Amino acid sequence: MEIRLADKKDINHIAELYIKNHKITYKNLLSEEYLASLTLDYGRAKWETYLSDENKKIWVACENGLFLGFVAGMEDPELEFTWYLDSLHVTENARGKGVGTALIQTIGGYALEHHYQKMSICIVKGNDQAGRLYKKLGAKHDKDFIDSFGNTMSYSEKLLWEELTLFMKRSN
Repeated sequence: MEIRLADKKDINHIAELYIKNHKITYKNLLSEEYLASLTLDYGRAKWETYLSDENKKIWVACENGLFLGFVAGMEDPELEFTWYLDSLHVTENARGKGVGTALIQTIGGYALEHHYQKMSICIVKGNDQAGRLYKKLGAKHDKDFIDSFGNTMSYSEKLLWEELTLFMKRSN
């Protein structure tokens, strides 16, 4: 598996996966109105804007030319010296094969190498599969809060990796 920084030719894959996963993952957690508003054009615009911002990063995972998923991050807007894991999405066929873990390790390694002290992520309450993965990889509960997605309010949780040395590259 190859993990590399995304470029413009990855936008369609990123947007398609982002929209598809949101509509599946959040089907019973966010409003039908909000999920219906998520179009491919919206996804392309969102991720093109993200990619063009030098303060934000997107990595993609591929294998034999096949797109497996992506992770995106930026500085946490609330916590100093903290990198924020903004979005993680893995294709259905690649789940359970270590792709999500590898992407989290990549973004955590970036945070460590760039002298951030912590890394955070926010998840919608009820997205238990994601929460279990993050906690298995060392994230701990930071706070509960109310988030908004369009006109939809959700109960959410912020998790924090307080020890980024977990993401140090291991040498053989």
